[in-house]
Amino acid sequence: MFLYFLCRYYSDEWLNEDSHRLAPHQDTKLTQEKKKCFKVYFDDADVRRQVNIEFTNFSDGREDFGDVDSLRDRGKMDEKSWRIVHGVHAPILQKITLKLLAKHVLLVVRGIGVPPLYIL
Repeated sequence: MFLYFLCRYYSDEWLNEDSHRLAPHQDTKLTQEKKKCFKVYFDDADVRRQVNIEFTNFSDGREDFGDVDSLRDRGKMDEKSWRIVHGVHAPILQKITLKLLAKHVLLVVRGIGVPPLYIL
């Protein structure tokens, strides 16, 4: 299973394009799937707690994710670039996201079927 944190889906611009869109932290089904994925990737409860804090900061634009450049660049930069530039404030999520993005690219290049993306 692949887990992606695609920045453009967290931008106010994207959310406002459709009145039926919800921020990921307000979507019950998405939240349940995120929790399942985090349990698979992070079996240590302490690490998972830290990942949840990182995700919360990212999702809600807290701490350095509330920076003007970080918010403006969501949806304007490709995912890998955004993660390299702004993801340093969520090091666990940055590491796994970059690893998963690289794996996804390899699978696509090789023509191997890739499971659907989980957009958080």
